[in-house]
Amino acid sequence: MITDDNSERADAYRVLADIFSEPPDNEFLEAIKEDFELESREAGDDIRRDFDSLFVSPGGKLQPLESLYVARENASPGPVSDFYEKAGLTMDEEFEYIPDHISLEFLFLSYLIETGRLDLQEHFLEEHIMNWVPYYCGEVIKQAGTVFYKEIAEITRDFVTNESENFA
Repeated sequence: MITDDNSERADAYRVLADIFSEPPDNEFLEAIKEDFELESREAGDDIRRDFDSLFVSPGGKLQPLESLYVARENASPGPVSDFYEKAGLTMDEEFEYIPDHISLEFLFLSYLIETGRLDLQEHFLEEHIMNWVPYYCGEVIKQAGTVFYKEIAEITRDFVTNESENFA
């Protein structure tokens, strides 16, 4: 059963997924600044340029893909795809995102919360999210050209760390 708290957690993951999936339009940007009480005062165009510089492939300094930040023998999105399959989800071959993109991982956690899959939430957080997202957010904080993405990275890092600690 989904409680109000779980609904808020699922919503938070969806919002974070949206933030990392595409440059924000002005309406979404203003809503995020207000909802998260951000200090950022940069213009939308500056934030969108920073998004491209940081996250867009090819050429983005910090593409948000787990396989780029986790040392494994087989550095591929395969282990994440395996988790999706365990939860009964399949990826459409025409889908534009790589399975280990931060946005898909956050959407997956939102799905797990909404469907009450507590066991998979905990394992996915520990085996995937916590193995790279806190480090990744630290790198975004260092390299972002806007206060907006520095603040978003800090919020994201703190949120996933808190989520992980709640399972401990």
